[in-house]
Amino acid sequence: MKYLHFLWALDILHRYYPHFHSNELLILADDIWKWLHNELPADSSTLAYLQSCFDSPTDALRSVWREIQLIIGPFRHLN
Repeated sequence: MKYLHFLWALDILHRYYPHFHSNELLILADDIWKWLHNELPADSSTLAYLQSCFDSPTDALRSVWREIQLIIGPFRHLN
């Protein structure tokens, strides 16, 4: 998955289905992205939470990506 695809999916959510475009999803995705690039401090509560929910940063990013794909599914192939 490319970061541009991720941003594209978030943009589609924002435009066509704003009910599912939430700040929580964006904050989670941003925190996961920081975790992936080792930008979170070792004593961060965010890091502790993410590590308790996911096995790895890539697993977390895949989970968020799957959730976004489920939400935008009907809007991916508009005629």
